[in-house]
Amino acid sequence: MVDLARSISVADLASQADQSRRLTLGLLSIFAGLAVIGSLIIGPANVGLIDVWNGILRTFGLRSGPVSGAEAIATSIRIPRTFLGLFCGMALGISGAALQGLFRNPLVDPQLIGVSSGGAFGAAFWIVFGSSLTFIPLALSGFMTALFAFAGALTAMTLVYQLGSRRGHVSVATMLLAGIAMNALAAAGLGLMLFLGDDAQMRAINFWTLGSLGTAGWAKIWSALLIMGAGSAWLLRDMRALNLLAVGEAEAKHLGCDTRALKRRLVVLPALVTAAAVSVTGIIGFIGLVAPHLVRLMAGSDHRIVMPGAALLGAGLLLVSDIVARTITAPAELPIGIVTSLIGAPFFIWLLSRYRGISL
Repeated sequence: MVDLARSISVADLASQADQSRRLTLGLLSIFAGLAVIGSLIIGPANVGLIDVWNGILRTFGLRSGPVSGAEAIATSIRIPRTFLGLFCGMALGISGAALQGLFRNPLVDPQLIGVSSGGAFGAAFWIVFGSSLTFIPLALSGFMTALFAFAGALTAMTLVYQLGSRRGHVSVATMLLAGIAMNALAAAGLGLMLFLGDDAQMRAINFWTLGSLGTAGWAKIWSALLIMGAGSAWLLRDMRALNLLAVGEAEAKHLGCDTRALKRRLVVLPALVTAAAVSVTGIIGFIGLVAPHLVRLMAGSDHRIVMPGAALLGAGLLLVSDIVARTITAPAELPIGIVTSLIGAPFFIWLLSRYRGISL
């Protein structure tokens, strides 16, 4: 009877956990959906849902004929901009959750440990010196910004991880200090690129340091959307493995997890999707920090909830930040990186004050 009662209790707990997971993800899906609708219709110009629908049909070649002004804005600006914000927010949220799972600390995100800055430096290097690299085929030139951003982000991520780990143990204090050093080094590199670049190159590099969704256009973003979508989907496959890693690396190995391959993926894939985001939006900070932690506060630390939840919440937060950025100073546009930093920096200070009693 005792065993039966225990099995019933375990089954009840599992059922409650599943219900909580579905409820949390459902609420976050509603939030992300409302943010998508708001991003499509809110802005300096009036665009209605009918205009958006017609613009979607026109985007996929299902509508022809005369184009109204609102429909043209929806087709060429609002729809690609919203898709870019959606994919970037999801990628940054999932990357933050994956990195926090790898380092087993909620104070980690792609910007704090230098991944975003490294990607921006890689992109700036291509902006300044790309025209002199004549051996690169013209057909590949459109992909080179993303490739150089990926190289910079991957290099930064690898160096921070190597400096922050010793004999398989990750020192969070060392990792954060290494991230500070990496951000400073990338900032120095960006300053050097600004010094060496001409006026047009300087304006392009300044774009990376502030962040914006304003340059979204299908010709520029489709390759980045593909990389972010594929990399994020691959990261979601490691939800259960991250739960095992949270218990401990040795325990995860005993339970059949290939921790070495898992850690490699958790280094490469967040760098890949972050670099893809940086290559088209510039540096957008704190989404990868705030989104996973808010999901943990809502529903616990199970990565089967945290990772998809961070994707949905990250997308919603980024789209809401973009709405604020393009309306608060209309007709001018505030860089979105300023908005996310104004949200994320106080949140990070709160996190530090919450964990100040824990030895790193």
